[in-house]
Amino acid sequence: MKRFNRIMLWTLIAGAVLIGVYFLWAWSEPGTRSDKQYRIEINRLMAAVQNGADPSGLKPRELGYSYIQNVDWIAAGSGSGELARYFAGDGVADQEEYTVQPVFDGVKLSGYLRIRYQVLEQKRTELWIAGGLLLLALAAIYAVLLYIRKAIIRPFHQIEELPYALARGRVPTGMKELKHRYFGRLIWGLDVLRETLEAQKQTNVRLEKERQTLIASLSHELKTPVAAIKLYSSALYGNLYTDDAKRAATARKIEQQAEIIEGQIAELITASSSPLQEISVLSHEFYLSDWQERVLENHRERLELRKIRLDIGPYEDKLLRGDAAKLQEVMDNLLDNAVKYGDGRAIRLSFRVEEYRQLIEVENTGASLSPAELPHIFSSFWRGSNSAGKPGNGLGLYISRQLLRQMDGDLYAETREQGMAFVLVLRF
Repeated sequence: MKRFNRIMLWTLIAGAVLIGVYFLWAWSEPGTRSDKQYRIEINRLMAAVQNGADPSGLKPRELGYSYIQNVDWIAAGSGSGELARYFAGDGVADQEEYTVQPVFDGVKLSGYLRIRYQVLEQKRTELWIAGGLLLLALAAIYAVLLYIRKAIIRPFHQIEELPYALARGRVPTGMKELKHRYFGRLIWGLDVLRETLEAQKQTNVRLEKERQTLIASLSHELKTPVAAIKLYSSALYGNLYTDDAKRAATARKIEQQAEIIEGQIAELITASSSPLQEISVLSHEFYLSDWQERVLENHRERLELRKIRLDIGPYEDKLLRGDAAKLQEVMDNLLDNAVKYGDGRAIRLSFRVEEYRQLIEVENTGASLSPAELPHIFSSFWRGSNSAGKPGNGLGLYISRQLLRQMDGDLYAETREQGMAFVLVLRF
């Protein structure tokens, strides 16, 4: 832009200097009298005087003359000084020229007629017209340069930094297309590129967040079998089981929990390179009673050792649709939360059917969340006011709801006077 401004300035200076020199030359150049009509008018005027017209009373303008401006008369008997001034042009205007013609009365000189006239200097007029045209040409050139500066150079400087900004990862707002549309396709293409890079950036951020969320969630799910192993190991170490069969069953449970950990570690490795939406959720049919028995098998003894009462309400066995393994992980997380955030007195499972959906409610006694906190309970990395001093990352409920929604179900929470309740919604 600065370089183009200098070009405009030097163009204006050079043009002004050249035109100034031209006008000085035109002013000093003498004109040429190409028009001889004034001589014809002088001859006509002298013929009229010779034919008896009064030379002292002639008025050329009234007689229709174009070149003759005025006529002066002096008698032949005037003083020599007066005659000298008369012949020298006393009283003649600067822009006028004159000629002095003798007037005879027969053969006797009666006086002198001074004819004042103006002629057109054609050459000088043409030079001035040419100079005016040069001025107009310079003005037109400068106007074109101003238009190029406004319509092309300035918009180009506005968009030339956009590719560098995009390359550095900064995604500025798009430019509006100008009215003349000289850069229409370029601006449109850069704006499409900007939107594509912005969308890709947002996608990468979202996928990275989901990957971190999923890895943290799977890590969180490892806590349940680890806690069970610790609990069973402590029971064996403390000789709480006197029956060999009971000890063998407990050892088998430890082995089963270790197998669960092994599977979750494999899933954790897979999740390290996969977003949440790519975690497979298998849809198949399973019986409610079989699924519930597998869930309770992992938690019944654990709750007994913690002396937490588990109440199971009546239900009608039926076929449900979804991923039984993922659904069990959801239930493990809800029961872990009931143990962690409840008061340790009781956990209740109840069942009901609403609008062709199976609802399973997990309720624990203890302090509940405030109504203001309830809308945020399923947000990722959010933890309530009752989580102070308790381990966790705020992802369990978030992942649980995501898994249920992939099964065409849902998960929501309700506050109770003496605790919290989480309701699973499943398809038949």
